[in-house]
Amino acid sequence: MSERITDAIAKRVSAGDRPQVFFWDADVKGFGLRVTNRGAKSFILDYRIGGRQRRITIGSYPDWSVAAARTEAGNLKREVDLGNDPMGERHADRAAPTMRDLWDRYKRDHLPRKAARSQADETMMWEKLVLPTLGKHKVGDVTHTDIEALHRDITVSRGTPVRANRVIEVVRRAFNLAIRWEWIEKNPASGQLRNPEEKRQRYLSPEELSRLSAALTAHHEPVSADAIRMLMLTGARKSEVLGATWEMFDLDAGVWTKPSAHTKQRKEHRVPVSANALTLLKRIRETAEGPYVFPGKGGDQPLTDVKRSWAAVCKAADITGARIHDLRHSFASLLVSGGASLPIIGAMLGHTQVQTTQRYAHLYDEPLRAAADHVGKTIDMAGEKKHTARTETK
Repeated sequence: MSERITDAIAKRVSAGDRPQVFFWDADVKGFGLRVTNRGAKSFILDYRIGGRQRRITIGSYPDWSVAAARTEAGNLKREVDLGNDPMGERHADRAAPTMRDLWDRYKRDHLPRKAARSQADETMMWEKLVLPTLGKHKVGDVTHTDIEALHRDITVSRGTPVRANRVIEVVRRAFNLAIRWEWIEKNPASGQLRNPEEKRQRYLSPEELSRLSAALTAHHEPVSADAIRMLMLTGARKSEVLGATWEMFDLDAGVWTKPSAHTKQRKEHRVPVSANALTLLKRIRETAEGPYVFPGKGGDQPLTDVKRSWAAVCKAADITGARIHDLRHSFASLLVSGGASLPIIGAMLGHTQVQTTQRYAHLYDEPLRAAADHVGKTIDMAGEKKHTARTETK
């Protein structure tokens, strides 16, 4: 049927016993009213573009009046005349990836390249913090304001400003990948203001390390105590020590080769171990049964954490304000006091960037001051000798 559709017609027409019937407007080509045998009525527009026949639903009646639907049909036809495809755009929008889709691909293609600890941490960030807020958003619809709101919520509502910074860093990297995958053109997380962070540096003094060593000897959990002692003697990261297997060590040569899958920098790291560390390893090896140097319960899996043991030995050694990662900083400080250069420290700790090791440069202040004092004293002594010689001559 084809006649000018009016509100009166839209109100009275029915499909009868047929599944659906179309009433086409005589004024606007392709504009029509679809009526089903259940009484549902909706305005539609048929058009052709690129040799394809398209049908787009404008809206249902009576939510849309005939006049409003006819106006919208005219607007859509003008878009078609300009070469645009309203229905194609609608389909594209429906198919556009969401933030959950971004996480799924990031998790599949990018996350496995990272260390196990980083994988677990980023998974928690996405599933607990990002997706509950942005999961249903289209990737292309996320704005800088959305990211700012996420950052503010984690900072204020949860009271974790540093965590908020880390979440934004992870999301920013994911958006960069989305740009590479041609999902979006701009990164909405770029330029996000971060919460101020104070670099925390805590170095255990030789006296504290001595008390810690004694506490480890007396600790009732020998595996955890040995793991902490290994951290103290090598400056390695906790994940590297706890995940260490016997095949990584050449006890005859005294070398620890950490495979790329076990290092933060994702590169193999070959490093010699000290005589004390080697003695520790050989003692453990005498009674070891499984593949792990520091096995968990059952022996078929590595020890996963030493938090409780660390807290216990720090209490026994009267050490406060120290994290287990501070053993790594303390190891570096002892290398400095022993005269090691920054490149050597970087090689021992497995740093791949000079600026990472540069954080320990201030530890050279005292050795450098001592060297400068030595020069000053030498000059003073030379001056005193010259003065004494002149006096004796007179």
